[in-house]
Amino acid sequence: MKYSYYLVPLCLLFSSYSYSQHYQIEDKYRGDPFFRKIDMNKLQKDCTYPLDYWQLDNSKQQEIDKLCPVEKNNLKFDFAGLYKFIYKAPVILYNGKDFQLTLGMFKNIQDNQNIQNNEDKQDNDVESGFTIYGGDIFLSIVRNNIVEDQIFLADNHIYLADYAVDYQRYFISPEGEVYTLYLAEVEEGIFPMLWKHYKIDNKKMKFVLQDMLLNTIVGVQYQIIYPNQFNVISNQPATKIDSQELKSCEDEYDKEEYHSCYIDVYNHYNNRLKQKINLLNKKNNTIKKSYSKLQQNMASDCLMLSPPVSGNTDIDPYLSKVMFCLIQNYKQEITNIEKQLAH
Repeated sequence: MKYSYYLVPLCLLFSSYSYSQHYQIEDKYRGDPFFRKIDMNKLQKDCTYPLDYWQLDNSKQQEIDKLCPVEKNNLKFDFAGLYKFIYKAPVILYNGKDFQLTLGMFKNIQDNQNIQNNEDKQDNDVESGFTIYGGDIFLSIVRNNIVEDQIFLADNHIYLADYAVDYQRYFISPEGEVYTLYLAEVEEGIFPMLWKHYKIDNKKMKFVLQDMLLNTIVGVQYQIIYPNQFNVISNQPATKIDSQELKSCEDEYDKEEYHSCYIDVYNHYNNRLKQKINLLNKKNNTIKKSYSKLQQNMASDCLMLSPPVSGNTDIDPYLSKVMFCLIQNYKQEITNIEKQLAH
């Protein structure tokens, strides 16, 4: 017992040692600290245009734009200007004893030749003050000239069919934590879609995803905290789904697309599971079943799916697959509990 008493503090000490390191990075590369912590609801509210926005004159539009903290003129960090530092070759942000952090426009530091094709044109663009649109920016952990791990960090306005434009922004903290926010800009305003928080594990040479916030246009947010928490945050009143709607939604379930009825199906089985656990616990006075522990076990299984990189084309399939996985797990557990109740 004495050994177990000291085990938890030792594990915490080792865990913090794996992550604890101070990263001195020049301000021109670090990104904007605004993205360290995001309130999706407030941000969406602040960045939604009034209905008459496009009929207003330029000065009135600018007044409204000042209310949105992610509007480019309101950020402290010049994301468009970042390209002039990295468009030819990756830049070393941090040069440690065992590894480097690099910022580049292509996926591997060995791919320098890929940037040379349009070098003359890009030289002219950058020197003329234009932004390189569509340039994907990656943050890499490099050891002995080998990319150990890499994450998509930012890009600039990409024109889409469904949205007017989309883009991603970031911040790298001195503690080695990385935050990214993917945004979509439509006629109605600027919408936050996907926020991610990583930690740099300097022992495993990995970017370890800690948590995510996923936002949907229908007013439902999903908070994922690894390895085992899946939370629904909705600003809409909970609605009950009748048996016919339930069957219709389940019959048409598509693992590549997200539909608004999925949240109703999820809530239905989630509530049923809670009810069945309460019934079982009333029947069995000796061993109590914990809903929270059971839910975390089921969530850890479903959260092993690869997270979205960015963009609506990544978010919808991911949400759909995770919710399908959770719903199937809930249904199976409900069946298991019903069998126990029958005895």
